[in-house]
Amino acid sequence: MKKRIKKKISSLYIHIPFCSKICPYCDFVKLIKNDNFIEQYIKELTKDLLSVENKFKKFKSIYIGGGTPSILSCDHLKTILRIIKRIRRKNAEITIECNPEDITIEKLKLLKKYGINRISIGIQSFDQNILKEINRDYKIDYFSLIKLVKQYIKNINVDLIYGFKNQSFNDLKNDLNNFIRLDISHLSIYSLIVDKNSIFYNQGYKEQNEDDSRIFYDYIVSFLRKNGFERYEISNFAKNKKYSKHNLNYWKNSNYLAIGIGASGYIDDTRYRISPSFNLYINGKREIEKENINSSLKKEYFFITNLRLEKGFKIKEYNKIFKSNFLNEFKNIIDDLSKEGLVKIKKGYFSCTDEGLAILDRILLKFI
Repeated sequence: MKKRIKKKISSLYIHIPFCSKICPYCDFVKLIKNDNFIEQYIKELTKDLLSVENKFKKFKSIYIGGGTPSILSCDHLKTILRIIKRIRRKNAEITIECNPEDITIEKLKLLKKYGINRISIGIQSFDQNILKEINRDYKIDYFSLIKLVKQYIKNINVDLIYGFKNQSFNDLKNDLNNFIRLDISHLSIYSLIVDKNSIFYNQGYKEQNEDDSRIFYDYIVSFLRKNGFERYEISNFAKNKKYSKHNLNYWKNSNYLAIGIGASGYIDDTRYRISPSFNLYINGKREIEKENINSSLKKEYFFITNLRLEKGFKIKEYNKIFKSNFLNEFKNIIDDLSKEGLVKIKKGYFSCTDEGLAILDRILLKFI
């Protein structure tokens, strides 16, 4: 009998679409929590996970995102985590997204038992007025919560958002000061974007103007650096090299597998997205929209992802992938941007400067 050769892909993304409430800024694939729907979804997701086990080698990183994965019951989480334990490498980074209100001792014990070693908590803001505005009108002692989480999982990320219409500069400072008090090693902080598929968009909510957004962002970078954090990606900061290995795989434009409704993956020069239809999924149908990546598109994605990184990309790596000489191919563009102080070459890496990262969209247009 011929032995099946398993494919080697470093990272796996698992999408859990259910939420207890819909955040008005969110445009991800999501559904309001329904016990019957969750039961059907987990049944199908389990099939996909078992299929993954048969087709792919063990993963270096697995990310359970959403939606709100922490909304699942311990029984449903256990169903998924048992399979994940079999398909991960021994030293793999396994991340789960959680909302603060879902975190319990019982769930933390379960996550630790099955090898979850990184948790990403969507705090978004410490300001009660902002939390009310984004449909998170609850009061939680975040400092006690993080202290509890640390007893079970040491590698913690917090998500924050800035740029709400009623958020002052002092509000931003307070959020950052409160984050520092948590004494954790990773922060993901994003400027509010009002996407077309969000509630905010339908309400006519306006994004923060560019000038104010730039003032906020520059302060964030300066403040976090003064407090021992390194910006390693345009919106991500870490102390003690506690980078997200899973997300670094995305930003380096590497392959990754994705399962669950609306999930997007990238394998063998093909980007794909699974249909967001819940009905199709629970009936065993996996309609997949594919985009074949030719050499030109691959180059675009390479710049779009890698130039988000503080370190940028290795010039030799670009030359090897595209069988080209980067410095010759883009000589005039590099020279012009260097004179403006927007890009730099250091130790064989090409990257944006602080000023360049602040206006990354403008720089990308030069290369793509």
